[in-house]
Amino acid sequence: MDLPYEHAKRITFTRRKVPVSPEYRPLTKIAQIVLVLSMASRGNSANLLKFQLLNWAFKSKERDTVLLMLIQDPLVTPPLINMDPSVNRALQFAVADKLISFSESTGKFTLSTKGTEFAKAIIKESSILISEKALLSKIGLKVTDKVISTLFKERLV
Repeated sequence: MDLPYEHAKRITFTRRKVPVSPEYRPLTKIAQIVLVLSMASRGNSANLLKFQLLNWAFKSKERDTVLLMLIQDPLVTPPLINMDPSVNRALQFAVADKLISFSESTGKFTLSTKGTEFAKAIIKESSILISEKALLSKIGLKVTDKVISTLFKERLV
């Protein structure tokens, strides 16, 4: 298709806002992180791999089912779980906002008092992060460091 550019006296472009998908918004990821620490972590602490695993599971209902199968039967072949850089960025923001803290000695993120209050507010609100709260309620404390290391052992070599 030939466009008649030679007849145009001027071409203008209008910059429009592009909506960011909710799954990539920092606040959504921060809320998910706080929920993971509050609902599915011993001592309100977790490592980066746990956040990456649960972020992967949050993306679809099918992945929820796969995660539950992996927890119940360690002999199930784990799928390829990709690392999402938006989780790392959200962790940085959450630390900066003092919702969580990071311990270099343990490599774990821990929920702060401010983060606990934020988690309670999210849990209390019934219309947000519904599927995430449902999955975290199902898995509870079953996603342990041992389960995570089994899932990621080939990637960590």
